[in-house]
Amino acid sequence: MCPQPASAGDGFSLRRELQRKSLHLAMIVIPAWVALVPRRPALLGLIVATTLTVSVDLLRLSDRRFRRFFARLFRSLIRPHEQAHLIGSTYYMIAALLSVIVFDRSVAVAALTFLVLGDAAAAIVGRRFGRPGLFGKSPQGSAACLGVCLAAGWPILHDPTLVVVGALAATIAEALPVPMDDNMRVPVFSGLAMQLVLRLLQG
Repeated sequence: MCPQPASAGDGFSLRRELQRKSLHLAMIVIPAWVALVPRRPALLGLIVATTLTVSVDLLRLSDRRFRRFFARLFRSLIRPHEQAHLIGSTYYMIAALLSVIVFDRSVAVAALTFLVLGDAAAAIVGRRFGRPGLFGKSPQGSAACLGVCLAAGWPILHDPTLVVVGALAATIAEALPVPMDDNMRVPVFSGLAMQLVLRLLQG
């Protein structure tokens, strides 16, 4: 959900990116839910929400009339490559569910927060101030992603090693051109890195 000024031909203006990121930032409710609600009801709620999200998206892809209806409602928020694939918010919900199942609670909350806030910072700063660099992503956008993740990570993790490792992993995952949606790879990669470090610190 978060390219920096990467793909020439993307056709997305800064204004359109801000519209998308305003919706993206609303997804902070997911890590807040995970942090504040006991694990079992939090997990149950995510299972229900993820099932509904995936079902609606699959219906959009398989039913032409529903696809047209969906496009009329959200045309400005859907990227060209999402027309025939799952949209970013679907990947985000899948990543959120996996994170809660696999990671410790604080790690899952941090990884999902890094995606919501760091990813948005990378996209907005990269489009407004950046110039394409390595892998087509701007250094300015990546620096914004790292700075926001570092700032957001401390209140959640309270451990400088975990914060730095998680923020770096999220920033690298956001920038790398790997064949996985960034809404999936950022929380998964950063969560795995933090979980590994947490086990080493505890062991």
